[in-house]
Amino acid sequence: MKNSTILSIIAFILFMNRIQAQDTRKDSVTNERETSIKEVVINAKKPLIKSKIDGLVYDVQSDPESKSKSLIEMMKKLPFLSVDSNENILFKGNMNFKILMNGKETQLLNTNAKEVLKSIPANTIQSIEIITNPSSKYDAEGVSGIINIITTKKMKDGYNASVNFGTKFPKQEQNAGFSLNLQQKKLGISAYGGTFLRNNPEIDYQNNQQTSSNHLDQNGRTSSKGNGGYFNVNASYELDSLNLLNIQIGSNLSKNKSKDVLDSYFYQQNILTENTVSSNNSKSKGKGFEASVNYQMGFKKDKSQLLTWSYKFNNYDYNISSISHIDNKIENSSNRIDQDNNNQNSENTFQIDFVKNIKKVYLETGLKMILRKNSSVYDAVPENVVNSDEFLNQQNIFGGYFSAKFSLFDWNFQTGLRLENTETKVNFTSTNTEVDQSYFNLIPNISINKKWKEHHNINLGFSQRIKRPGIIRLNPFVNKSNPYFEISGNPYLKPVINNDLMVNYSFNKKVNLNVGLSYSFSNKVDLKVSTYDPSTNITKTTFENSSKASRLGLDYYFNYPVTKKLNLSINGNTALFFINGTVNNIFVKNDLFTYYFYLSVNYQFDNNWNVNSNLEVNSKMPAGLQSATNAFVGSSFSVNKSVLNNQLSFSASVNNPFSKFRRSVTETFGDQFYQNNYVKDYYRSFGVSVQYKFGKLKDEIKTTQRKINNNDLSN
Repeated sequence: MKNSTILSIIAFILFMNRIQAQDTRKDSVTNERETSIKEVVINAKKPLIKSKIDGLVYDVQSDPESKSKSLIEMMKKLPFLSVDSNENILFKGNMNFKILMNGKETQLLNTNAKEVLKSIPANTIQSIEIITNPSSKYDAEGVSGIINIITTKKMKDGYNASVNFGTKFPKQEQNAGFSLNLQQKKLGISAYGGTFLRNNPEIDYQNNQQTSSNHLDQNGRTSSKGNGGYFNVNASYELDSLNLLNIQIGSNLSKNKSKDVLDSYFYQQNILTENTVSSNNSKSKGKGFEASVNYQMGFKKDKSQLLTWSYKFNNYDYNISSISHIDNKIENSSNRIDQDNNNQNSENTFQIDFVKNIKKVYLETGLKMILRKNSSVYDAVPENVVNSDEFLNQQNIFGGYFSAKFSLFDWNFQTGLRLENTETKVNFTSTNTEVDQSYFNLIPNISINKKWKEHHNINLGFSQRIKRPGIIRLNPFVNKSNPYFEISGNPYLKPVINNDLMVNYSFNKKVNLNVGLSYSFSNKVDLKVSTYDPSTNITKTTFENSSKASRLGLDYYFNYPVTKKLNLSINGNTALFFINGTVNNIFVKNDLFTYYFYLSVNYQFDNNWNVNSNLEVNSKMPAGLQSATNAFVGSSFSVNKSVLNNQLSFSASVNNPFSKFRRSVTETFGDQFYQNNYVKDYYRSFGVSVQYKFGKLKDEIKTTQRKINNNDLSN
């Protein structure tokens, strides 16, 4: 890792020394209408970031790096965001947050977010809202905040469209997609879709566990391949100047196959007592459908009043099957286990929203009802090795909110309350367990904004958010696919309340600076707990509301035009995590100091050539009450060329050219054991992409201001 870091820094220095001073960058500022709270442009010359009372907006289209990066790669350089070693997005160091698409939740980002974000080119996205302190109009779920991905801009009468294709290797990743915006008189249609192919070559992984007298070594090899696609169309029709109808339909599907071979060696007092070889072939298939209707009604006497009625139906089916062969080398015996898991998930949502201006106060209020049903049937042969299971989960959520925006003495305020009542009933056949939970939450929110001397802006805020346990955490079924480890859920888990205090400062002149200090804390957090049973030599893992967690963090963003052609930006954070709890009545502490640093350098040549270089540094990170992941360093270089008046663009990139593989390590500790799991995965990659844009629009496609966002649940 040290050699990679030194080589990356040397490459940056050589790149900087070859740069010559000039700049020709220009961009137009998009005017956005705000009813009572005005947005503050952080970068007047090139507005990459706009500050809002509840967060900020990043203008992806104005960033030259978007032409050569995927959406998930682009998120590495956005304020408050980072990406861990497994390509999971972190929001202020936390994986619990919500992602919206054009202001609403979509199924494809709930079920397969990582693959979808990797398949979307960043240059097809208009902007990304990073909502650090969501108002009461949003559902209370999402501890860290909300990411809202905007795919459409203000569209004009006529049409525009784009098509794109990209590929990477040696891990074979192919992506293709399109977007279309069409406006014809009172009818507006916006559509986007894509497909992706994945073929991951075989990689090695290891799992080692040490106890006072025993030792376990597991060596594995795994490979996988899969494909998927998604499609979404949004149609709006303006019945008249006061009535607007919006209909949205979406669908997605994915398939995956994987092969896994695992050699296990178990030693007692340094003597080999067990030796097994297991091979597993599995395949999975997921398909989803969603449809929503929104009807917005205005009022002649008061143009500020809007009443919106909404309904949404959502369905997702996920099936996975596997065949495992386990050979015992010492006893010279073997057996076979067949497993099938069929899941069906559906929900119906009803919502009504009302907005109104009373003098200089902007009021929002609404009611919402979610009727959710999840079921699963798990079959295994033979049943005496892995038990079958069946469960039915019904969850009803009833909510209401009130929110107000206003200005007072040059200060901007946004405050409100959200009330949510949750009723959950779960039946588990295999354990004859019934869970009947009902809980009520009152969630406050306040944001304060002040701008002075034109270049300075400060935000203050406090919010509470809920983290509800999903069906995966609740299901008590015991997974015994690995004979030395058992994993199960806990049907008695309770929701977790997170408290967040934050202050954010931004400065806008030639240098653009955004600094956020926040402190968040939660009690009775439902983290994983692992215990080792010396009588059976099995490590059991489940979830318990037995932990406390807090984070004191400093998130920063810095952008500086070194010359007229050279631009430098830095995104990062430093944080202290304090995590403690009890495991088998034994106190456990997992406190860590963490940091993330992402340096981006962009140089624009003449004739529409653009070059980017990036350096990424990640520290060790907590992965729960008893686990942590290792540190790593990454780098990337890309070049982009646009032709045909910027309609056609080509890009090529190389990621981590100095390291072919990366060793991803997760350490887990307990009172009686220490476990080390690592995966040796491909790190160096090469990629090319092409995009073509065409068409022109003249008038904006209208859509309803309120839509259904079921951002209330986490798995």
